[in-house]
Amino acid sequence: MASFLHAADLHLGMRITRFDPHTTGKVREARFTALDNILKKTRDLRVDFVVIAGDLFDDAAVDNLTARRAYEILDSFPVPVYILPGNHDPLLSGGVWDRPPWNQQPGKHIRLLNKREPVEVGPGLLLLPCPVLRKTCMDDPTAWILNASETNGTIRLGIAHGSLKTRDDLPLDDHLIARYAATEQNLDYLALGHWHSRQVFADPDGVERTAYPGVHEPMRFQGNGDGQTGWIPYGGAGRKEFLDDGRGEVLHVRIPNAKAVPQITALEVGHFTWLEETRALASREDLEALIQEVATREGLERRLLQLNLSGVLDAESTMRLEELREVLKRYQLGALDETNLHLKPTEEEMREIAGQGVLSRVLERLQNEGASSEPAVRQVAERATLLLYQIARGVKG
Repeated sequence: MASFLHAADLHLGMRITRFDPHTTGKVREARFTALDNILKKTRDLRVDFVVIAGDLFDDAAVDNLTARRAYEILDSFPVPVYILPGNHDPLLSGGVWDRPPWNQQPGKHIRLLNKREPVEVGPGLLLLPCPVLRKTCMDDPTAWILNASETNGTIRLGIAHGSLKTRDDLPLDDHLIARYAATEQNLDYLALGHWHSRQVFADPDGVERTAYPGVHEPMRFQGNGDGQTGWIPYGGAGRKEFLDDGRGEVLHVRIPNAKAVPQITALEVGHFTWLEETRALASREDLEALIQEVATREGLERRLLQLNLSGVLDAESTMRLEELREVLKRYQLGALDETNLHLKPTEEEMREIAGQGVLSRVLERLQNEGASSEPAVRQVAERATLLLYQIARGVKG
């Protein structure tokens, strides 16, 4: 019986370029918090070992502090942790695996899978690792397994990092793995890394033996695929394979014996929840309902929210946006985009507040510019009209 956790794509030291330093620090730290959650699952489930199928680090040149911290946490696990270099942290000369403490093998529990050769985990259980040697490669990393000797009654676990060839338009240098490699290489389970959402694939006999666990901690706003953090995958920007589904997960895999059907269970270990939402507003009631909803969600300190507003509001309702901004400050990150939200004060409201003097003449000019065919001019005019409305209310009130 083999019972283990399958993780991949932890991307410790993740490169983030589009957040403020405080938020960047929190997002990077969350990846370690999620790693601690994996440690807790290891203890709770009493698994035999842990497999990390590539990209433990975001880069082979990760800083020494991150490299050492990861080593110390993983070596504190109560069971062996088998770590495969991936395309973000390949086996490059002078890279993280060549530096202390990672070049001081073996650790107490850490086992770096840096050779393409069988590793006996215990009686009747064999690992067949496929370490990545460079960022890109045209060869199938699992091909060497064909030459590995087979032993009757042994559970064979392949560990690889790359793109399973499920379609023909995948990049040819993205470490392509044969679609039915598990069957062709006589594997009981193929633990993959590289793709960022959980995916499980069946072999021709219908048995699910090949799986990606996805990331252990989300990396992006859900609903948007353009990499708003500034992080770019080496396997190609914009590819759906590198869009996580908002959950930080690992897989608990149990295999009773050789040739048995693997039992695969997803476990949530993520820390932060990322979400991008777009709301269309048409009335004061819509805005009030949104403020109430956003303010009463649970666990705001563990949420990152990109909130995009669209629609048209009257001037008085629009003034309540400041209340929404204050609510968003309770989130770990709360960003508000009002680009597509437009101001529509009534003629009666504006005439009443502007009166007959200078403000009235300014209002007339803004209304003329608000009718411009240029979207940027209209937006400036609408925002200026709101500002005029606010100033006039302040003077009169």
